[in-house]
Amino acid sequence: MIDHTLSWELARVGGMVAYVLVTASVVIGMLVSLKLRSPRWPRYVTTELHRFVTLLALLFAFVHGVAVWIDPFTGFTPPEVLVPLASHYRPLWVAAGIVAGYLLLGVWASEYARPRIGYAWWRRLHFLSFAVFALATLHGVASGSDTADGWGLLVYGIAGASVLILVLWRLLTGDSSTARSLTAIAVLAAAGWLGIFTVSGPAQNGWNTIANNGAGSGASAEWLASHPSSPAAPTASFAANLVGDLIGEDRLVARIDAGGGGTLDVQAGDESGTLSLSLTNGWTCSGGLTATQSALRAVCRAVDGAEVNVEVSQLHRDSDGGIRGHVAVETSTLGG
Repeated sequence: MIDHTLSWELARVGGMVAYVLVTASVVIGMLVSLKLRSPRWPRYVTTELHRFVTLLALLFAFVHGVAVWIDPFTGFTPPEVLVPLASHYRPLWVAAGIVAGYLLLGVWASEYARPRIGYAWWRRLHFLSFAVFALATLHGVASGSDTADGWGLLVYGIAGASVLILVLWRLLTGDSSTARSLTAIAVLAAAGWLGIFTVSGPAQNGWNTIANNGAGSGASAEWLASHPSSPAAPTASFAANLVGDLIGEDRLVARIDAGGGGTLDVQAGDESGTLSLSLTNGWTCSGGLTATQSALRAVCRAVDGAEVNVEVSQLHRDSDGGIRGHVAVETSTLGG
C-alpha cells in the first residue's frame, strides 16, 4: 500500500515548487519584455532559461497531479485529476489548477511551434501565461493545505506582488491609452479581491469546514469508510444517576443515564483501585481511584490523552439488593 504521508508530501512539494517555477517563468518573461536584463546576458540565454523554467514547472505540476492521484487519503480518480469540476473536493478551486496545467502545457508547446504558427499567434498564446499564474494562485490559495501557514502566505504574497509590480510597470510605462489604464485598474481590482478573499477565507482556520460536503478533510468516501473516526470525548460536564450491582466484594458495575449513557466499572483494592468509564459512543477512559469518606474520585484518561474528572458519591443499596448512587463527570481538564 502507498504510504499516505509520502504521497501527500510529494503532492504538497510538487505543487508548491511548480507554483514557484510558474512565477519565475512569468517574471523572466516580463523582464525580457521590459528589456530589464544585463547587456552581457545574451537574449538567447534568457530565452532558453525561460523555456527551461517553464518545462520544469510543467514537470513538477505533473508530479503534483500524480501524487494527488495515488494518495489513498484523497482518493482522486483519473477523471478527477484530469477533468475540471469532476473533483469530490473543492471542485471549483481544483478545476482552476487543472485548467492552469493544460494552459501551461500549451504555453510551453507554443515556444517550439512558433516557426509554424507565426509570431502573432505565438504572442497571443504567450499571454496565457498570465492566466496560468492567476489560476495557479487561485488553486494553491483556495485548495492547498498550506495557505493558513505563515510561510505559505509569504510565498503567495511575494509571488503575487512580484508579478503585479511587473505587470503594472509594463502597462503604465508603455504608450498611454485608455485600454492600458483600464487594464491596470482591472488588474489592481483583481489583486485586491484576491487579497481580501485569501485573508477572509483560506487563511482562516475554519476554511476546511466548507470543503468535501462539510467533512473538511478532503478524504475520499472510501478512506472515510475504511478509517472510521475515533469516538469523541464528552465536550460538556454532566451528572447522572447510576444503577448497578456488586460483583464479589470489591467491584461495582453500573449503568449511567446521562451524557449519552454508558457504564461505570469501579474496582477497589487493598491499597489502590481503578475506575473505568465507557460511553455509548465508544469513548472509554480509566484511571486510579482515590477514596474519601463521601466519594470515590478518579482522573480518567483516554488513549488519545483526553481526561475527565469522575466523582462517584451517594452510594447505597436499594430494596432489591442493587447499588444506586450519583456520578459527576467534569470536563474542565479535557485534553490535558
